[in-house]
Amino acid sequence: MLLVRKIHRVGLSLILLLLLLSTPTWAATPPERMILTFELLQERIKSPLPSEGVYMIDLRQLVIDLTNENAEFRDLFYQQLQTQINRSKIPLGIDLSESLIQGEFTASRLGLRSPLYAPALSPLLTPTEQEQLQRDDRFLTELTEQDSPITIFRGPIKLVHTRFTGTVNFANTFFLHRLEAPFATFVQEGNWSNTRFGRIADFTEATFKQDVNFCSSTFFAKAGFNQAHFRGNANFLGSTFEAKASFSEADFEQLANFTRIKWLQDVDFSQSNWHDRSLMSKSLFAHSLILTDVTLEKSTTFRESQFQEPVLLGGVSLLDQVDFSNARFALDAYLNVAGLTFDSNQAKIFGDAAQIGRVLYIPMLQGNEDVLRNLVRNFREQEQIADANRLEYTTERLRREQLASRLLGERGDDRSHSYWLNDVVHWVGLGFLLLLSEYGTSFWLVFGVGCCAIAYFGFLFWLLDRWRRRFPQPILPTYLETVCMLGSYASLTFTGVIAIFRSGEQPWLTLLCLGGILVPIPLMLLWRLYQQGRYHDLIDVTYFVEDGSLRQLRLLIGRLPVVPRFPFFRERYMPILWDRRWNWLNYYDFSLNNLLKFGFNDIRLRDEHLPGIITTLVWYQWSLGILYLALLLWTLSRTIPGLNLLIYLK
Repeated sequence: MLLVRKIHRVGLSLILLLLLLSTPTWAATPPERMILTFELLQERIKSPLPSEGVYMIDLRQLVIDLTNENAEFRDLFYQQLQTQINRSKIPLGIDLSESLIQGEFTASRLGLRSPLYAPALSPLLTPTEQEQLQRDDRFLTELTEQDSPITIFRGPIKLVHTRFTGTVNFANTFFLHRLEAPFATFVQEGNWSNTRFGRIADFTEATFKQDVNFCSSTFFAKAGFNQAHFRGNANFLGSTFEAKASFSEADFEQLANFTRIKWLQDVDFSQSNWHDRSLMSKSLFAHSLILTDVTLEKSTTFRESQFQEPVLLGGVSLLDQVDFSNARFALDAYLNVAGLTFDSNQAKIFGDAAQIGRVLYIPMLQGNEDVLRNLVRNFREQEQIADANRLEYTTERLRREQLASRLLGERGDDRSHSYWLNDVVHWVGLGFLLLLSEYGTSFWLVFGVGCCAIAYFGFLFWLLDRWRRRFPQPILPTYLETVCMLGSYASLTFTGVIAIFRSGEQPWLTLLCLGGILVPIPLMLLWRLYQQGRYHDLIDVTYFVEDGSLRQLRLLIGRLPVVPRFPFFRERYMPILWDRRWNWLNYYDFSLNNLLKFGFNDIRLRDEHLPGIITTLVWYQWSLGILYLALLLWTLSRTIPGLNLLIYLK
């Protein structure tokens, strides 16, 4: 008996298990559809059902034959529904969920027909509904001959899991209430042109097997096309989305035309797939455009579009070209390309030269090295050197931030002292290159730095040479020379600062860095010299001498700043003339020679009775000049393709 009971229990358990496993299958099976007859239609029309605060004509789970072969029923179907909707004082909706509609479906034969002209509006429309209609840009203050009536649906339309086998025509329609069409299937073409959606339009996971036309339509509320399948051409030309639009995970198998669209709120195309061309030219993106994790198999164009906020291109798989030519970006707008991949040889990004590189944004270096490398190669192949250089500058700026984070996060026992010191040196060197030249990509920034340095040292040399002492016998410059020197120094410095602010990304940090190089050591030497005084022979003779045998414009790369001690050289060099009004120009000439290895005359320090502090200051500038000249030549070679300056150096 015990054995029999155990067998029964096992058998019952197996039966229950089979029932549990098979229940979801039964639940998922769609109910059978009934054929809609005229009698059933009248019954459903006369007994609308309440749903979410409104009354709906229940036409769910039906087979509705609107083909030409069933023309008599088709005419009665439209006539009965339209009559009931037009006579009802309260908004009536239509629920066609899970129904199969055969033949052409024409919305204009169902809704309330009315011109968009205030005196001619139906008295059934409430003041709120009339205000909604007035939002339409076609609304008229006076009647015209060209005016044509539109179709108005006061109640909601439900098309959940509805299948349309024929063409669908919702053109020139105004939905005052919501339109729900998730999982709907449109087998033939759909015409939604010049349609207005007053409330939510939901096409989640809808399937458009043929071309669909939303031209010149307006979505006043949220538009949802998440996971929608567009197997034919998707045409949204000239439409307006006043609220958020979402096409997340949508699939576009053929041409997608979003030309001249006004996106007034965020638009989300994340994880969508574009198998054919997409056109988004001449559109306005007033808020963020989300294209993260999108696959673009064919060309995409944003030509002449306007972007007011960021465009998120993170994780995009690019197989063809994306064109941002003539696009306009607001100050806060940029293209976030973190994680973007070039997955074919045809993958390209186009944009206006010297502009597109400045709007590309990558938040961090880690994980984006290939992105930056591909973008640099992309613009170099197009000979857009400024954009390629800008991305290389971005790469090194991110590298500096990465080094800073690593240095701040390191512990003493994690890495050896030599590695830590190497990172520090690398970080400092990158900082100088970025602040003083934007990593060799900004000639005008380098020019501004050089202009400030030449003016500064020229003024210091003039001060040391002409302002020696007041007692017992003054050795001072004339009033006119002082005015000329101060005025020229201010002008040159102002020119350099303007160049830095106009071309530098962080001008204040650039000036701080430049001040750290130019100010401390020279001022310390200057203070020490005036503190100890000058008591040497030839105290009333200038420290600077010039080559009197030749005056010409020359490059002086190999020239040293002090005259050699060989007597024959001394005979060629003569003291500069203090008694000339233009004498102050000699100090700028010497500063130019010393820093840039270029000048109008060969001016050097004399080698007799010369204070060591002055020699130290001159050699300090000469050393900086070697580094500055290397920076200048490197910047020129990067900003002017094909320029080989070394052939001019002797």
